[in-house]
Amino acid sequence: MKLHFHRELADLNTEIARLGGLVEESIGKALTSLRSGDKKLAKEVRKGDDLIDVLEVELEERLLKILALYHPVAKDLRFIVAVLKVNNELEHMGDLTESIAQKIKRISPSQVQNTPMRLFEMGEITQKMVGLALDSLLTQDVEKAKKVIQMDDEVDRLHREHHQLVSQHIEEKSEAFSLSELGLLSVSRSLERIADMATSVAEDVFYLVEAKIVRHRNEPD
Repeated sequence: MKLHFHRELADLNTEIARLGGLVEESIGKALTSLRSGDKKLAKEVRKGDDLIDVLEVELEERLLKILALYHPVAKDLRFIVAVLKVNNELEHMGDLTESIAQKIKRISPSQVQNTPMRLFEMGEITQKMVGLALDSLLTQDVEKAKKVIQMDDEVDRLHREHHQLVSQHIEEKSEAFSLSELGLLSVSRSLERIADMATSVAEDVFYLVEAKIVRHRNEPD
């Protein structure tokens, strides 16, 4: 039975890596579709989110069966709990990437290109955070998890800049303001939320490896 259990844990690593890879790919496709106005690519993001939803449910069911069958304890139990949480975070990330892709219905590529918002720099950092957070989980590497938490500060800073920019244009009744800016600010907000979720995954790595909860605290020691 112990051998079967360890095989189950190995399979969980494979499944969560697959799910995380789909989310990373979806972020890239969503931003590319927004930049180019490629509706076909935006549809691929939506289909990808549908697959992410299915895999999330399947993985949750598998995790619950493992809990019921094997009654894991200590670090094995923490791993199951961490994967349950990460599974849910990845599903939410998928929803947010679809939301980004859907913005092409209201925002033209020229409006994206002309905005002073640094959305694609923000998106690149966010995408790297997701990949690094998943890697830190799969390798149980707290140093990588720390890097994710540190990177989140830059994403937060960029989102604040974008929010201040739009607020300033509204207050000044600037000609630079248009409804597209609100849509782009929504993209910024989605990226900021994805980065927060990647940070949550990194925090779960501390729980897994060190049995230490680091949420709502300053940067880990």
